[in-house]
Amino acid sequence: MSGTVRLSSVKWPHFALLASTLGIVSAGCGAQSTPAATTGKSQVTDITYWSGHSSGALYKAVVAEVKQFNKTHPKIHVTFKPIGASHHSLAAFESGQSPNVGMVSGYIVPQLAKAGAILNLSSYVHGANGLSTSQIHQWFYPVIWQDTKESNGKQYLMPLEKKSLLVIYYNESLFKKAGITSPPTTWAQVGADAAKITALGPSYHGIAWTPLLQQYFDIITANGGHVFPTSHNRRSYTLTNPGATSAMTMLRSWVSNGSMITTTGYQYQLDFGTGKVGMVIDASAGYTYDKSSVGGKFVMGGIAAPRGTTGHTSQYINGASTVLFNTGTTAQKNASWTFMKWMASPSTNVYWDQHANYLPLGPAGYQMMQSFYSTHPAEAASYSNPSQWWYKPRTTNFEPSVTAMDAPFVQGLAGKLSVSQTLKDMTKAGTNYLSGKVRG
Repeated sequence: MSGTVRLSSVKWPHFALLASTLGIVSAGCGAQSTPAATTGKSQVTDITYWSGHSSGALYKAVVAEVKQFNKTHPKIHVTFKPIGASHHSLAAFESGQSPNVGMVSGYIVPQLAKAGAILNLSSYVHGANGLSTSQIHQWFYPVIWQDTKESNGKQYLMPLEKKSLLVIYYNESLFKKAGITSPPTTWAQVGADAAKITALGPSYHGIAWTPLLQQYFDIITANGGHVFPTSHNRRSYTLTNPGATSAMTMLRSWVSNGSMITTTGYQYQLDFGTGKVGMVIDASAGYTYDKSSVGGKFVMGGIAAPRGTTGHTSQYINGASTVLFNTGTTAQKNASWTFMKWMASPSTNVYWDQHANYLPLGPAGYQMMQSFYSTHPAEAASYSNPSQWWYKPRTTNFEPSVTAMDAPFVQGLAGKLSVSQTLKDMTKAGTNYLSGKVRG
């Protein structure tokens, strides 16, 4: 695929060469690290890693990463199993069969912690084989590091992967045909360009989109509105505000005038591949699938999350982290931490970003991605100002709340509900779940 770097061409230890210029200690960045838990010179500590990436480019990238770790850490051997730890690890722990390290979503952390299944990472992060303050600042943007913490301040998560949920991919040939000389940078321009493409004929549409509430939330925020009462109080929705109203009005006008077709599932990717759709709204991780659908029939460009009426953008970021399970020997736990730290390091993160189109986790990774981004502009569109990034509330009720809002959201886009009624219904339905009043 375009943007994929052959494993043999990736210089995994190259971050160590940057360490002096970045002021970062290079330990744990791809160089060999010997766990304190080994008891003999020839002993190898075996650990198991569960990750839910079970197919495609992402599976291949995980396999390559684990292979590289085993190669550079001869006293530790990681066995990778493509199992979703978020869904299966709690039952596995209770039956004595959990992995040593698991890739999980944040929502499951409270349950795992309550069961004693995972360990607080503070003693590892700040231990002898931990991370310096300088490393933390260079490896992780503040929003990324903050997302590892629970409301009580405990840290069970280590950053692993983050994707941007709102990127626009476009058909360069259709842009030229419609007289569009440069890609749009604001939502207003997106709408104007979509209308130009739709005007090419009855078989053309400016945008194809499977409505996703988190992307709508980004538009609300970019338009100066708010989704939750405050950045710290995220146990209810407050969608009856001017920013939410303007965003909904804009989107339903695109549907009404034919500039945007709404689809279900991944149909938008197939529609994009026909060459009759100018733009698709997707997540950065959808890039490889969009490109596969295009199949080389036209050049695919990328647009970073557009700016709203505030002049700013907004980007919901999502992705899994790793946890250290409370299982095995001390040697296995120390080895597991070494593996988790290595997986989060800039060198490994950059390999993942180049293969899966995820985001650099911090300034060091971003600096290392510059050469790649300069020759892969569509992938570069995944990145936006980290100060505008946000992540979902850490509660099991968030996903059910989104599901509850889907029906009025889709009805509003189709014009079956007024804008004001749509937002009232969404606020009520979502808050019932997010507040815990109703459980999914």
